Amino acid sequence: MATESTTILMTGSTGFIGKEAVKQLGDTEAQLLLLVRSESKARMVLNEYGVTDFSRITCIQGDLSAPGLGLTKADRERALQANIIIHAGGTMDVTLQPKVAEQIFMNGARGIVELAKDIQRIHRLRHFIHVVGFMSPYGRKDSPSISSANEDVGGKSNRQKSWISKAFHSESAYEHMKFEADRYIRQHAEQHSYVLSVVNPSTVVGPYPTGATEQTGGIGMMIQAMRRRRMPVIPGGLQHWLPLVSNDVVSQTLVFLTQDINPSGGTYPLLSKKSDSPDMKELIRLLAAELDVSAPRWSLPLSMIHAAMKAGGTKISGIPPESIAFITKQDFEVQQTEQLFQRMGQHLPEVSQLLPYVTADLDYRFSYPSQEEMPPGWTRTRKGNLAVLVHEGQGDPWVIVHGLMSSADDMIPLGDALWSMTGNPVWLVDLAGFGRSPVHRNRGKGMAFKGQVEAVRSVLDEVQGPVKLVGHSVGAAIAAMVIQESVREDIQFAMLQPVWGASKDRMQRLISRFPRRMLQGLLSWMTPQQVAEQLKRADASENNPILLDDYARRAASGLKSPRIAGVNADLLHWIQSHSANEVSQIRADAQRTLMVWGTNDQGYSRPENIHSSVQHVELPYGHQFPLFQAEETASLLVAWQMNRR
Repeated sequence: MATESTTILMTGSTGFIGKEAVKQLGDTEAQLLLLVRSESKARMVLNEYGVTDFSRITCIQGDLSAPGLGLTKADRERALQANIIIHAGGTMDVTLQPKVAEQIFMNGARGIVELAKDIQRIHRLRHFIHVVGFMSPYGRKDSPSISSANEDVGGKSNRQKSWISKAFHSESAYEHMKFEADRYIRQHAEQHSYVLSVVNPSTVVGPYPTGATEQTGGIGMMIQAMRRRRMPVIPGGLQHWLPLVSNDVVSQTLVFLTQDINPSGGTYPLLSKKSDSPDMKELIRLLAAELDVSAPRWSLPLSMIHAAMKAGGTKISGIPPESIAFITKQDFEVQQTEQLFQRMGQHLPEVSQLLPYVTADLDYRFSYPSQEEMPPGWTRTRKGNLAVLVHEGQGDPWVIVHGLMSSADDMIPLGDALWSMTGNPVWLVDLAGFGRSPVHRNRGKGMAFKGQVEAVRSVLDEVQGPVKLVGHSVGAAIAAMVIQESVREDIQFAMLQPVWGASKDRMQRLISRFPRRMLQGLLSWMTPQQVAEQLKRADASENNPILLDDYARRAASGLKSPRIAGVNADLLHWIQSHSANEVSQIRADAQRTLMVWGTNDQGYSRPENIHSSVQHVELPYGHQFPLFQAEETASLLVAWQMNRR
C-alpha cells in the first residue's frame, strides 16, 4: 500500500458515486483536488452528505464539457500536482441527446487525458482510474479493438442496420458516448504509458445499511413503472438479469486502488456473479412484493419492448426506452475483480439483503417528490429492520413511533422539541412499509400487526440501556404490544392518543371491512382535500390550517404508493378486528406508562382496557395533537420524566 504522498485529482465528486468516494477518502491521508463547476454548491452538496472536514480538499473550478476543462492557468497548474486521477464525472441521464452526451463525455475524456499526459511527463502519473458503465464492450477477452470505433457487425445494408438500430437497439447516446470515452482513454493510456484501471459499476444503488438511492434512474425507473402498475410484462425473462452494486462498494474499490503504490491496471466489473443473482422474473417478483403490487406473469424479449416503447409505449409506462439498456443476458468476466476483492479482504458485491431498503427508499422518493431538505441535526439510518431518523444527543434515547397515514418525517417537530428541551438522542421510526422502511417479513394473513410489533422490537434491541418509548395512535398500540411481549424493565412508555378499538366514524368502520385490495385502492385515491376534511370531522378543536393542509398533502402523496396504502389498509383492518383487544398491560409495565388523551377526538374512543396504574393526562385537542401541538406535547413528556425522577 501507498507510502509516498498522494494527491488525487477527481471529477464527479458531487455525483452519487463521487460523494461517497470523497467521504471515504476523508479517512485517508490523501490530498484531494476536486474539479467542480461551483465551489459553493460542491461544498454544500458534500456537507449535506456528511463530508465536514475540508482541510485536505481543494476545489478547482472547471467544466467537463468545456475546452480544456474550462480551467484557468492557475487551476491547471494545481491540477498538474496530482499523481492519481479518478475520472468519475458525467451526468447520469440515459435520455441525453447525442450532441450533449458527446460534449460531456468525449470533451471530458479529451481534457482529462491531456492533464494525464502532462502529469506523466512532468513527474509520473501513478494511476489513472476511470469509472464507466459495466456494459462497455472494452476490456474483455472478446472486446473490440480500441484502435477503432465499435462498428455494427453482420451483412445487412446500411439502411437495414439504421432501421433496426432505431427500432430495436436499446443503447442510448448516453451509454454510447460513455463507451467511446472508455475506448479513447484506453487508447491514450496505451500511447502514453501510464497505468489505467477501469472500474465498471453495474446499476448503482444506495449504501449499506439504508440503501438510500438518490439516483432515481436505472432500477428506479423500473420501480416507478411498477408502483404505477405500468409494467404488464417481465423485461427479457429467465435468461436476463439486472446486475446491481451499492455506491459504498464502488467507492471502497476506488479508495483501495488509490492506495496501491505499484498498480498494475486492469478492468474491474463490479457486480455479483450471474449464477448468484436473481433473474429478471425473480427480481420483478421481489420488487412487486416490496411495492405491494401484482407481479406480471409473462415475459417479452427486450427488443420487442424497446420497439413498443419507441412506438409510444413510453407514454404508458412513464419510462424511456433507454432504461432497459441495463438489463442483459451477459455473464461478465469477474476474475480480475475477484482477485482485487481478495486483496481488499472482501467478496464480490451482493445487494440482495439491501434490495428491500433500496426499493422502499426509491418508492418514498417517488411518493414525496417535493420533499423538503431534512432539518439540521437529523440523519437517516437504519435500526434493526426499520428506517429511522436520528438526532444524536446524550443520555437515554427517545424512540418515537408514528400512527396511521404518517411517517417518521411527520414527527420531526416533536423530535426537535424533545431534543432541544432534554439534549437526549431522538429516534423517529418509520413503521414497516411506511416512509422509507420496507414491508415487514411476516406476510401471513392476519399477521400485519404482529409483523409491525416484531419490526419495532428489532429497533429497541439496538438500544443497550434505558429507553423512553413514545407511540402515537396505532403506533401506541404497536409499542404497547412490544412492552407486553418484552421482559425488559428499562423502558418508560408514553401512549399518545392510543388506538386499539374500532372507529366511531360509521364510514371508516364500513370501508375498514372492505377486501384488502379494494381498501388499498380507496386509500390511494384520496386527495389532500379529502384527507383534510376527514381530519376536520374527527377533531373538534381548531388546528393551524397551514399545518393541517401540509400534513394532508403529505398523507395523500404517501397513499399514492401501493406499499404505503397497503400497510395503512392492514392496520385499519386490525383496528376493526376483535384481536385489537389483545393489547393490555400488567401492573409493573403500567406503573412505567403514561397515557395522554385528547378529549376533542371525535374519531376514536379511548381504550377501555387501560390498566389502572397507568398515569392519565388529558389535553383539549384532537387525535393528531402530537403533530399539531408538538411543543406542548414535548413539554408534557419532559415533565412526566422529571416527575418520575
